[in-house]
Order: sequence, then structure tokens, then C-alpha cells
Amino acid sequence: MPEQISLRFDREPNYARKDFVLGSCNAMAADWIDRWPDWPGRIKGLVIHGLPDSGKSHLGAIWAEISGASMVTRLDDQTLQTLADNPHILLDHPASGDDWPEEIFFHLLNRLIELDGTVLILSRQPVSAQSWGLADLSSRLAGLMSAEIGVPDDTVLMAVMQKIADDLGLALSPEILSYTIARMERSFTAARQTVEMIDSIALARKKKASLAMVREIMDSMEPRLL
Repeated sequence: MPEQISLRFDREPNYARKDFVLGSCNAMAADWIDRWPDWPGRIKGLVIHGLPDSGKSHLGAIWAEISGASMVTRLDDQTLQTLADNPHILLDHPASGDDWPEEIFFHLLNRLIELDGTVLILSRQPVSAQSWGLADLSSRLAGLMSAEIGVPDDTVLMAVMQKIADDLGLALSPEILSYTIARMERSFTAARQTVEMIDSIALARKKKASLAMVREIMDSMEPRLL
């Protein structure tokens, strides 16, 4: 597009429970969140895995709100010490490496058993399928419940795009949404990128999004989004 792109920096996603878009692709994951604290297993834990932008963070925020869990993006000895004060913990995309020492990870899961705590893990793939060097850790992770967020259908995509637009303060008519979904890749990432592009162009032109504008934008977007 010839005009300079403008971006909004003052809008945060709305992670309220009532704003989560529910569909067949994510119903199991959402149901397990709603069942907390009645999670089975020696370690009361759940792994939610799925592609980027699929709503894992939204479900994580919902669970953190109801459980009072703290979110952890890397593990260290301090993480273990804080479990005594709050035995509910959200692990954000753990992976074998320096930020997730396997011995500490293993001890954390054992400590949760002792404290009758719970853990929610967000990941792009099942954590049990990752390459962990510590066999005991792999065994612990394999025992956790797992729920995948799958490919969205058109109804979910439309609702997701409407939510993203609402978060941005962008008005998109049902006609615009239907036109866009029919011409884009069926993925959560494509939904986010498409709405953000429409918002950027509308801001740059200082105009409301129209069907004519969206037609022009869709024609100009990279093939990977279509």
C-alpha cells in the first residue's frame, strides 16, 4: 500500500472469560479451564498446545484470574521458593534450554505434588513430545492432561476477527468479515494479521474501514495470508 502505515500502541487484548471465542477447535481446552481445581492426576496439571494466536494466552489469563496463579517465563531456584506462598503456576512455552533447567523443572513438578498445587503449561506442541534430556522429567510431563487447540472453522474465525477488531477499536461490518474470511488462510495468525492490516490502513487514511478499502487491502497482501 502506498500510504505510511500507522499503528495503535494503546490497546491491550481483552482477556475476560466472556470474551473468549468458543468453538469445536478449543472446547476441550476451555472445558478443562472451567473444571479447575477439579483436575485429575498425581500432578494436577494441564498442557494447552496449539499454533500461535490460537487463544492459549487468553485461556492462560482466564485461569490465572480464577486460580491466582503466577506466570513464569523462565525457571530458576527462586521459582521453587515462591511455590510455598502460591502453589498454582502458569508456565509459558517451556522448552529444553538455559531458561528451563530440567532439574529445576523436575523438582518443581514434585513440589507441586507435595503442596497439592496445580500447573498450566502453554505450548505450541505437547511438552511430552519435546526433546527433554532428563527421563524422569519426560515421564512427569507425559502424565499431564493435554488439550489441543485445533484449526478454526469460519464461524470461529469470524468471531475471533471481530474480537480483535473490537480490541483495536476498529468497526468491521459482517459484510467485510464475510468477504475477508472467504479470501484468507484459515488460521488464527492470518486472522490477526489481516485485521491489523485493515486497522493500519484505516488509521493511515483517517477513514472508517469499508468494503472497497478491504478489497484493495486483500488484493495487496502477501500470498501467504490469502
